[in-house]
Amino acid sequence: MSESPMEGRRRRQRERNKARDWFSPPPRQRSRPAPPPQIPIPGTLRRNLPDLRVWPPLPENEDRSTQPFPVVTGDGEARPRAAAPAREPEAAGPETQGRRPADQAAAPPSPEPGASRRRAPMPRGKRLALQGTGALMSVVVAIAAPGWFAYSVYKYGRPSDHIQMVQPGASATWQHVSWRVTVQRISDPTGKADAPDRQWMKIVATRTALDDEGAIRHGAPDVAFTDRAGRTWQARILNDATPPDTLDNKVGTPYRLEFLGVVPPAVADEVMIDLRPSTYRSVPGQSVEDFMKEAGSSTEKRDRVLRFLR
Repeated sequence: MSESPMEGRRRRQRERNKARDWFSPPPRQRSRPAPPPQIPIPGTLRRNLPDLRVWPPLPENEDRSTQPFPVVTGDGEARPRAAAPAREPEAAGPETQGRRPADQAAAPPSPEPGASRRRAPMPRGKRLALQGTGALMSVVVAIAAPGWFAYSVYKYGRPSDHIQMVQPGASATWQHVSWRVTVQRISDPTGKADAPDRQWMKIVATRTALDDEGAIRHGAPDVAFTDRAGRTWQARILNDATPPDTLDNKVGTPYRLEFLGVVPPAVADEVMIDLRPSTYRSVPGQSVEDFMKEAGSSTEKRDRVLRFLR
């Protein structure tokens, strides 16, 4: 029985498929061309090439053999060393003749080289103690540093007072100005009846400029009452006869300042007067720019207190 041309073509195709490997491409599929060789890029390293010493050149008769280093472990234990060669017996001399064999055997062995460099591991308890101490010191520094800085700023703005004691009836001089103070009891200036727990007091301070610098310093002072226990009561200025213009301030002329305050009746006859002079300087003809520059560069502090005793 003859086969048709179509069946013959299919039979031959099946035979070729059976003879072809599974991974082999069919005969009709074209094989991919081989990739072109890679062109080396300047500045890159070529792989799989051994290192070659270029400079300095190797000597002609140099022994190129190397000895491997011993492995260093993390536990700090040293690898066993090769046994040292046995020492030759020393020649008998005057120092070794009188030495007994027992003394020679009891001589301590010489330490191995590098044994002093090895450090024993620190115990866990000691290591934890050191870490805890370091953490505690860090916390203390972190807390104390801002507090110390804030306290330094506070003390710079409000330094400790320097108190100058003034005997009763005497005058005190500070920054080319002389001060004298008197105090007395008064009734309630508002016209009300006197309260049993309040006593009104009047302070009269006299300011006298001793020279031209004292005339420039005509700022109003701060005045307060204080007792021996350290309690204070503020006094408010009532009248100030000091001329506001520096040119009107005359050297040697006393100017009167009046202050009012309230204290407990029990200490009205023994309270002292604290007068804090002003650091303000009114220089005639000085511009605002020069005044601000002088105020910024001045090191004078308002820490002087004149305490007038009773």
